[in-house]
Parts: sequence; structure tokens; C-alpha cells
Amino acid sequence: MVKKIAIIGAGIIGAALAYRLQSDAVQVTLIDAGDARATEASFGWINASFYLSADHYRLRAAGIDAYTRLASDLSVPLRRTGCLNWEFEGAEMDAYQARLEGLGYPVERIGAGRFAALEPAMAHPPAQCLLFPSEAVAEPGEMRLALLMAAQAKGARVMAGVHVLDISDGVQTTVGAIAADEVVVAAGTGTSAVLETAGFALPMLRRPAYVVETKPIPQVISHVLVGPHGEVRQRPDGVLIAPAAVAHQSDAQEAFDMTAEAAAEATIARLQTVLPEYPLSWAKVTLAHRPVPGDDLPVIGRLRDGLSVACMHSGVTLAAVVADLMAVELVSGPSNVTEAQLAPFRPTRFQAV
Repeated sequence: MVKKIAIIGAGIIGAALAYRLQSDAVQVTLIDAGDARATEASFGWINASFYLSADHYRLRAAGIDAYTRLASDLSVPLRRTGCLNWEFEGAEMDAYQARLEGLGYPVERIGAGRFAALEPAMAHPPAQCLLFPSEAVAEPGEMRLALLMAAQAKGARVMAGVHVLDISDGVQTTVGAIAADEVVVAAGTGTSAVLETAGFALPMLRRPAYVVETKPIPQVISHVLVGPHGEVRQRPDGVLIAPAAVAHQSDAQEAFDMTAEAAAEATIARLQTVLPEYPLSWAKVTLAHRPVPGDDLPVIGRLRDGLSVACMHSGVTLAAVVADLMAVELVSGPSNVTEAQLAPFRPTRFQAV
């Protein structure tokens, strides 16, 4: 008997899960409202050098490995660029490196000469820098589409422009009911509202962000760069991408203190200091609402029989591993492997006892 699974949300998490689930034994239906997604506005950095707990680190590190497996199965827009990070100095850098080495993360301390050899276009090479060679980037929108198309090629179905009204008894939508044996809510910042219709609470933090794109310049940046100027990387088409917040990953700002135009201009001014030989101007600024659960940590797994949820930031870093683990649980039930990875992130932690 074919199992019917409805996934609410076709961002990178929903698309990756559809790709892993769809088979002769599972019929996936993706329900996509078509609203603005966090995926398309993501910086696209896949890393575990940023983490909030040891368990969070292990999940993010597994996320890097999962992308390696995904790239061996499917042609995806993934590049193993590595990262150069000098956002900390002195004792702070020492402590940061020691914590990551203690967790077993690949990290190397390099000096100004090695930095200049790796990134010759960058002005003022830092005296000390950390190199994270395992880190990667994905082009988020292209990755989502690649996964979605691969899922459809396997037989997954997409219902586009359809809004979910209620999941208390099946899936009720603006075009009628959708039959499903399992429902997965992966609707980004809309997850909480969907779950409320079934009587479940998921508190969410407000975490807006501006992401700035420049006009194309020659290829001058090879790594993800993280320094006092903020975070920046370069796409294959020459466009530089940079979050407007300097410490984007740990940014807890709930509201903006400047307009989108002002944020874009300030971001360009910072980038110009490290790339003075290349005149920069911004071409696009995107407002992203990042899906951040109330305790900052991912929410992954079953709420009750037939209903699961996947909501997190960063979805790009975690999409591949979350799809791998949830696919196992949705088809075969929890295993020792999935429990080991996902136990700290179960959605039941937010439900009243």
C-alpha cells in the first residue's frame, strides 16, 4: 500500500524532504502557498562553526556530511569553498579555535601571508585568521529548485498557490481537502499559524534581516569571508552577497533601525574597505524573515500520530540532514540513529504538560 505524505511548505526543507521521501512506496504532495520564502533570501553558507549547543553543533556538522552525500546522488549548486574567519581577535580567537578543535571540527590558524595567497584581492590581510576547510555554500533558490525538480522527476506532486486553512482533521485548503496518512509542516515563519489550527503551540522569534547583492564584479573572492566587515561571499556570476547585519548568524535584532536603502549603502561601504580596487554598488536588497523557534534551536519531529514539523534557522545548513533523518522516521519510525541526532530538538518541548 502506498503511503500518502503531505508536506506543507516548499522551501528548501520541504523540497529536500520530498526528494528523500518520494518512492514507489510513498506518494508525496507538496502544498506551496507561494508566499515569500526565507530560502531565496538566505546567505547560503553551510557550516558548523556557528552553533548554540553541543547537540546543535553535531547536527550542523552532520548537515555538512549530508550535503556531500546529496551531491554524490544529484547535481546540485553546492561549492566547497571553505571559510576564512577573523571576526574574533587575540584571546577570543584562541578560545573559539579551542572550542571547535575540542568538538573535532576541522580548523587551521593561518597568518597574513597565507591569507593573502588565498584571497589576494582583499586589502589589509588580518595578522591571524581561522580557516574552516570543510564549509560550503549553496545557491539557495537554485538548490531548492533542483531538489523540487528531482522530487517531481521521482513522482512527487506539487500544489502551487494553495493555502492551508486547517490541519486539525486532515489537510483543509483553499481548494478543498487533501488526503494524507502523514502531514509534515515545513512552512517556515508560517509554521506556527498552521500548527495552531491543530491545537499545537510553536513560539517563534521575530528575526528580520536584509541581504544585499551587488552588481557583478570580476571573480575576486574564493571563500566565505567573516570579519569585522561582516559576512560576504561571491556567486559564480560575480555578484557579492552580504547580510546587512555584521554578526548575521547571531543577530537577535527584532526590528530594523534603518531603511533597506540605508542598510544596503552601509553594507557596501563596509565591503568597499576590504575591496578598495573594485568599485561596488548594490543591485538588490531582500527582506528576509528568518524562521527561528522560540529557544533559537531547530524543531524537528512528530507532534502526534500523523503530524510532524520541521522548522529551523538555518534551513540551508540543515536541509539535507533533516531530510535524511525525517525520511527514515516518517517511513519506518524512529531509530537509534535518528533519536541520537534529533532528541534535543523535538517539538514536544513547547507543548504544555
